[in-house]
Amino acid sequence: DVIQDIFEFDEIGADLVTVESGEDALAVIHSIQPVLVLMDVGLPGIDGLEVTKRIKRDPDTNSIEVWAITAHAMKGDAQKALDAGCSNYITKPIDSSDLVEKLQQFLGQDSCEVPA
Repeated sequence: DVIQDIFEFDEIGADLVTVESGEDALAVIHSIQPVLVLMDVGLPGIDGLEVTKRIKRDPDTNSIEVWAITAHAMKGDAQKALDAGCSNYITKPIDSSDLVEKLQQFLGQDSCEVPA
């Protein structure tokens, strides 16, 4: 809900597509070819880290940036996400202002200025 609110109210300048499972994520990723995936590590079905590994092994999707979103904040969890192919590790509860800033930086936006 926090991430959906960010995309709806903070004018990220990108579309958010959500899915319900790891299997759905793999199907959608191939059809829309996103530039960034905010990957919930705890997805039902195939978990988010396995989905990330599959994205990174596939030549058609391996250039997609993947950020892990997780409630898991135990020692070693961040390294597991990085080893799976995630380039960023964001823990819940999400600091919405920090995520907005990271998204704007990733998308090449000035955090004070939103494109028209």
